[in-house]
Amino acid sequence: MLESSNRDLMASTADLPRYIHLTADERSRQAYSPANVQSALEGLYQDGLLILKGVVDVAHIDHLYRVMTSETKSIMEDGRRAGKYNQGVNSNILQLPPVNRQDCLFDDVWFNPYVVQVAQAYLGSKPVTNFCTANNALAGTGGMRQPVHKDITFHHPLCPFYFIANIVLSDFTEANGATETWLGSHAHTTSLDQVPCTEETKVRKQVPGDPSCNVKPEIVEERRKVRPPVQASCVKGDVMIRDLRTWHAGMPNQSANDRIMIGIGYQAPWYQNNTQRLFLPLEHANFFMKHGGQPVELRANFCDQEHLDQLWKNYDFTFEPSVSVVAPDKAQVNAKSV
Repeated sequence: MLESSNRDLMASTADLPRYIHLTADERSRQAYSPANVQSALEGLYQDGLLILKGVVDVAHIDHLYRVMTSETKSIMEDGRRAGKYNQGVNSNILQLPPVNRQDCLFDDVWFNPYVVQVAQAYLGSKPVTNFCTANNALAGTGGMRQPVHKDITFHHPLCPFYFIANIVLSDFTEANGATETWLGSHAHTTSLDQVPCTEETKVRKQVPGDPSCNVKPEIVEERRKVRPPVQASCVKGDVMIRDLRTWHAGMPNQSANDRIMIGIGYQAPWYQNNTQRLFLPLEHANFFMKHGGQPVELRANFCDQEHLDQLWKNYDFTFEPSVSVVAPDKAQVNAKSV
């Protein structure tokens, strides 16, 4: 339960995630100072969401946005891909980042040194990157929103084991569908708080009773009384880091422009998901295997020119461990309070 002192503080100030601002020296060294690392860790542990300010070249962001928005129409017209609506809501699609284009391969996007530094501190030395996708909140889809959910359909650890670094390709505001995030929910929830799947709704190797993504409505309402959700704003050049356990929901985009963010996943090196792999073009293997000189382990399958359609397998992601996981017992976890 959120401590009363913190609750009193939030009653008098806007409840926002932690924003980490670069100093001139940190930008020159391409590394945060110990003070900013501490601040970043405090933000992730307390909120489950963190925003790194101005860590990506805006020229790179603008180029990626132009490329990806030009592809949206063809994606929607492609019968194989138009069904890839995120969380089943027709306002938001999963979109393949342009990993197959040489002109879109930027170290500060795919292997950002500040993101990696935070990953090392939060997840452990030499984190694993094995996930990459993009999320496009389509223009002019006001009124449509996702249910409150986690991107997890299994009994997950109750400690940091994975985070998603979202590189925003445009300014994020409430008007264009900045993601709704339930700060602190990652530290006060278990898989027992998620709606159990049924025979009709199960995915992959689930069995009925396993957790679906969606959080139980009554649990959501209990949490709302303690710490209601926010739509954190940010601008081009920022990166939003979200602990995978944090509740969130895609929101309506009432603007005239698509709102896109690229998501890159980092896994704790101790976590036993040994099978998840990115699908990347063999043509650019040298770029990805250098991983920007950063201390990460890249897990990927490389596809030659004849098999680039496999890149779309990046849509079908799961963060589930590759070893058996026993469902938590209610008494054992004491049904952690919201």
